[in-house]
Amino acid sequence: MTMWGAGFYGDPCRECGYSWSISPEEGTALILDAPRRYAELLDGADGSARHPDLTWSVTAYVEHVSDNLRNWAERIMSAVAAGQTALRPTDQDVVAAARGYESMPLATALWSMGHSANIWADAMAASAGQDIVFAHPTRGQQSLAELVLTVAHDTAHHDWDIRRSLGA
Repeated sequence: MTMWGAGFYGDPCRECGYSWSISPEEGTALILDAPRRYAELLDGADGSARHPDLTWSVTAYVEHVSDNLRNWAERIMSAVAAGQTALRPTDQDVVAAARGYESMPLATALWSMGHSANIWADAMAASAGQDIVFAHPTRGQQSLAELVLTVAHDTAHHDWDIRRSLGA
């Protein structure tokens, strides 16, 4: 077990209330439901809302979650297909700038999230029954089950960020 997840954010998460005690299967269900939840939450929004305490707009958070799902799905497939479990961290702000999160239309970000969730589902199906442990340079050893809960937290936490932004 790493000092990431509940050890880092608290259980429940001190900010968004996410419970780290859910099962990996419940975490996967939360992840796969994210496109529907976000689309419902953002129905009628233009994506430009931004909470004064947050750096990114609503659209940027949707695109971040989409990229995060796709990035982790690729990492899972790298472990499945080639046994590659060593991870390199990415700087989310560099990715956001390079991909132009703030100029992305909300509809495109939501479309991307749907496809990213499908890729995640494919990666999870391919990894079924495998004992995968990732080596992260700052988080340490992280099992696939821990990874699922971390990604589920990301989707839940940014749902909370978006709700705060819409209420600001």
